[in-house]
Amino acid sequence: MPRYAITEKAGRFVAAHRNTGVGMVLELTEKQAEHELRLGSLVALDTPPELSVPPPAMAAETTAQEAKPPPVTATPEAARRGRRGKP
Repeated sequence: MPRYAITEKAGRFVAAHRNTGVGMVLELTEKQAEHELRLGSLVALDTPPELSVPPPAMAAETTAQEAKPPPVTATPEAARRGRRGKP
């Protein structure tokens, strides 16, 4: 079974086990650990950590998308007229 360590975010009980301290190792099924992993109460010990930096190909796509200006939704004339459209 996969192994998980309890984090400082955990409450008194983690996946139906009493929390006896940060770093305690629990052997749980993936289904048992799923919710606690989402909460951050557990960290997986048997799997490599996820990359915090995207791969170079993804980074180039992201920067190209961020470089585009945001779409204009209203013309300056419409903004001056207000809600009813009167000049």
